[in-house]
Amino acid sequence: MFAALAVLVFTAVALITLTHVGSGSPGSCTISAPVPSLPAQLRAIGGFDQAFSPSDATTLRRVAASAASAVAPDLIGVAPEIPVAESATTADRPNALVVPLIGTGAPAQRGKVVGLVAFLRDCAGRAYYSAVDDLVARGGVSAQTFPPVTQAAAAQQLGTASPQLVYKDDPFSPEWRNGSTGASIPAVSQQ
Repeated sequence: MFAALAVLVFTAVALITLTHVGSGSPGSCTISAPVPSLPAQLRAIGGFDQAFSPSDATTLRRVAASAASAVAPDLIGVAPEIPVAESATTADRPNALVVPLIGTGAPAQRGKVVGLVAFLRDCAGRAYYSAVDDLVARGGVSAQTFPPVTQAAAAQQLGTASPQLVYKDDPFSPEWRNGSTGASIPAVSQQ
């Protein structure tokens, strides 16, 4: 009797859970796995259209440096930094990881952020290569960190101990946001 009741309860819970998964209820993820739009150089090399573990910073850094050097000659020989996590401001966009690339060559670029590589995350948290931003080509090399506005500076300006790094449209142009008030400031200079 007890076993039959346990099976019945388990079945009921399983059915309720299955019918509510993906139903659009608050907190459910509706973002499908991002499909990379790879340039010819990356399609030729291969391996950029797969999912990567966001906790494997070594692999993300290696993939970022490889992608950057393949699509932007200015970024050959860069030193990739630890990925920076960004949250999307709307539910229809995926969260992102951005790998800053530090210049190692020309003296004017050495030790500065010369490029960025974005990875977008799916509902399971896996990271997919998305794009490269060549700051050298755009003439935007000046910052030594990404984002240039630090979390400590944002905390002071926004009046919160823990500002959130978020993006609206482009992971390369994030902003710091006070989660309580919604106030925000750009995390990078607008060029």
